[in-house]
Amino acid sequence: MTNFNPVETHIAKFLSKFPRVKQNIKKLYQFLNYLLYKKKYVFDSQYLINLVVKDKNESFFGYYDKSPVNNSNTYIVFHEADNHSTSKLPNPHKPVNIVLHNIKDNTYEVISSSPSYNWQQGTKLQWLTDNKFIYNDLENEKYISKIYNIENKAFVTINFPIYDCYKEEFALSLDFNRLNTLNTDYGYRNSLTEPDLENIKDDGIFYVDLRTNKVELLISIEKIIDLHNKENMIGAKHTFNHIMLSPDGQNFIFIHRWYQSGVRYDSLISSNIEGTKITVLADNDMVSHCCWYNNTTIVGYLRDGKFGDNFYKIDIIASTKELLSKKLKNFGDGHPSFHKNKMLFDSYPDRSRMQHLYIYNMDNDSIEEIGEFHESLKYYGETRCDLHPRWSNDGKQIFIDSTHEGKRNLYSTNFNK
Repeated sequence: MTNFNPVETHIAKFLSKFPRVKQNIKKLYQFLNYLLYKKKYVFDSQYLINLVVKDKNESFFGYYDKSPVNNSNTYIVFHEADNHSTSKLPNPHKPVNIVLHNIKDNTYEVISSSPSYNWQQGTKLQWLTDNKFIYNDLENEKYISKIYNIENKAFVTINFPIYDCYKEEFALSLDFNRLNTLNTDYGYRNSLTEPDLENIKDDGIFYVDLRTNKVELLISIEKIIDLHNKENMIGAKHTFNHIMLSPDGQNFIFIHRWYQSGVRYDSLISSNIEGTKITVLADNDMVSHCCWYNNTTIVGYLRDGKFGDNFYKIDIIASTKELLSKKLKNFGDGHPSFHKNKMLFDSYPDRSRMQHLYIYNMDNDSIEEIGEFHESLKYYGETRCDLHPRWSNDGKQIFIDSTHEGKRNLYSTNFNK
């Protein structure tokens, strides 16, 4: 649960109008709080926390919306920083390894490496089938993606990067150059070309056919601006982020994010996969982390005029929104994902720099704390290490990235309840 009081929260919102000032004040304030509230331990949990990788190198999986383990729980894929620190900004000259862990044999194999990554989402590494996974890479100074087949150890090159995929059929993607210019936490630093931020007609969300290797623009930035044009969009710089496909691949959501005089604004958009039915789901300037609850319902942390900043449940077909639970009000923002009616989510570091891991049970409106993990201020800002908790597909394991042992690593815990 967040330890910051309403006054601190109000000040933080006010300082959001001055991003650079806020960043400096925030770091100093968190350091002073840490000196006052520092705990004697670096993690605490009733569950056994296991280190997935057995190596001196730092490791991580990536974002919270994908699981590192395949459907049959036989393999885990993750990123490895090969002899360089993840507390420093991503360096395009220092790639990350793509590692495959055979759980039964307890073996590790470096499959490849990629210079196109960030510390929050890695290379967008994700499983397509039980024996195929995909990740982003660089070839001839252009972003691409590669599919690896575990059975025959063969690669297939897709001539465009991916963001989210539906099985091995298709992917949705965006311009990582634009994203890196406006939101470096999630972009890649490899390209030598500057994006044309004024080109909103030919840029946006792209449909990538993984079978034919064909790419087409599905929804332009211009179309979304016209859909909900606002005064604070005048002269602003626009980008899309956080594309998430529904489990059945029929719909997707994404964040429209724009920057006006250094201030960030967000809206949440949904669309069918044809890009013909587009709806603005949330448009109160702040949208954070979302996930799919089922094929037509999402849960997201966002701002509402009546209930404020909280987790909401949104029906994308009826365009209805309701508070997920009054009990979640004081827990703040987190990264949510569901297994049946249980929502796994985390917190940002509290006063003592402890990140908390929770499960919210929709059946009985209860919240269980799974553990707390220390994050050093060495990992901060773009190099931060959010827990980004993820379920295994059967709900028996939870995976997190954490720095509580002094360096970034991927961990798992058995959760069979």
